[in-house]
Amino acid sequence: MWAAAPEEARVADIDVTAVWQRHLDLGVSVLLPGNEQYPERLRNDPQAPPILFCLGDPGALSGRPTVAIVGTRAPTRYGVGVAAQLGADLAAVGVSVVSGLALGIDTAAHEGACDAGAPPIGVVANGLEEPYPRRNARLWARVAMAGAIVSEAPVGGGTEKWRFPVRNRLLASLSDVVVVVESRHQGGSRHTVNAAVARGISVGAVPGSIRSPNSEGTNALLGEGAFPVCSAGDILVALALEGATVPAPSMIENNSGVLLQEVSDRDRELYNMLVPDPTSLDDLVRSTGLTLPELCGGLERLAQAGLARDVGGWWERV
Repeated sequence: MWAAAPEEARVADIDVTAVWQRHLDLGVSVLLPGNEQYPERLRNDPQAPPILFCLGDPGALSGRPTVAIVGTRAPTRYGVGVAAQLGADLAAVGVSVVSGLALGIDTAAHEGACDAGAPPIGVVANGLEEPYPRRNARLWARVAMAGAIVSEAPVGGGTEKWRFPVRNRLLASLSDVVVVVESRHQGGSRHTVNAAVARGISVGAVPGSIRSPNSEGTNALLGEGAFPVCSAGDILVALALEGATVPAPSMIENNSGVLLQEVSDRDRELYNMLVPDPTSLDDLVRSTGLTLPELCGGLERLAQAGLARDVGGWWERV
């Protein structure tokens, strides 16, 4: 008598109805290539996922320019500040920031982008029932509320190491431009860069100190032909060259205070903690209880609103 292989037996034991209901209970949408909510950017991708799971609004995945901001999980303060500033500046002018919701640069970029304008997009490797890493649970919830988090893994999908390089090719394919803020030589960001290059997607890199190991990867990318990113305006130029409809770079560089019409309650609380005299980031971290990425993201959004000002790395209330 024929006996099922162990793998076949396990598949046969799966209650498909129960699995489907679990996704519905968690508010996870299931997007298929034939579904109109399936991201347009993925339809012709050579490695388009046959199924995509989405927490939040699937509409956030299409209809506006997107920029991936990636980098090391152990950034310097410089890297955190730059990622948060780029995230806030881009979101304020209608560009969705895409990142992997990992610690470090990913976190800082999304902290800046949340509540700044365009919906943020998270691309993760695990199932959508539980934030990973757990330390980013609060940011995970904010991104899902304001935009969307997507994954190829169904609910219950693990966090095995092989999932992350595979995830990075999806992160690149959902973006019009990829920007690396800080990365060590041959750091994990290289997977995203390679996926972008293979798809003809422009790659930019933020220059860094030649003495900093965290800038080895970005400086090497510049030597290989990546475009230099010294402001969000440089990214807008790259987007325009890709055919995206974007505002003039001067709208950001003028920092006119008209780009962010409303300040969230979260940022208003931060504003109330600022004083007219310049205060260091260390003192603000202690007085507010925020993490450095949370603090930098809020400060950059307040700067966009004309309510705070960076004075040589110190911040003051306007």
